[in-house]
Amino acid sequence: MSAALKSYVPRPVPQGSGAADGSARERRRSQRLSASRVVPTAPSTNVRQVPLRSPSPLVKLLSQVQVVSAVMAGALVSLALVGYGTSVYVDRQLTQSTRRLHHLQRQSEQLTTAQEVLKNHLAQQVEAGANGLQRPRPDHVIFLQPSPQRGQPPLPTATPERFIWPQVDAPLGY
Repeated sequence: MSAALKSYVPRPVPQGSGAADGSARERRRSQRLSASRVVPTAPSTNVRQVPLRSPSPLVKLLSQVQVVSAVMAGALVSLALVGYGTSVYVDRQLTQSTRRLHHLQRQSEQLTTAQEVLKNHLAQQVEAGANGLQRPRPDHVIFLQPSPQRGQPPLPTATPERFIWPQVDAPLGY
């Protein structure tokens, strides 16, 4: 607790005439000198200190609730920031991947177009016959016998062991 000190503020005294005027001046001068020499004193001892009581259980409970809610609020704000950052990152990655996909689709379309143009150009050259190519004739066809199979490991089947394909001599479809 702080104590305020009163400082002396001189007030003007009406000026009179004669001897009383000289003694009034002396009194004012002595009051000014004594006011400048004021020494601060210790605070009054009339102040009573109230002994601190232990807080009630309700106050303790409320302070604990405040601490827990502050921690939870901080955690929720952190989670919200992490979620926002993740969504922004995923959105940027998705945008880049979409651009890359569209670029690859355009390249694929261009390659398909170029391949079809080349096929058409070769077909026109063959029809014109100007390059010395001949049309295939049945008497010039060579038939090769298939080579015997070598010891290749059998391909793994995706069908379960208990399922057995039926053996049919006729074709299944046309």
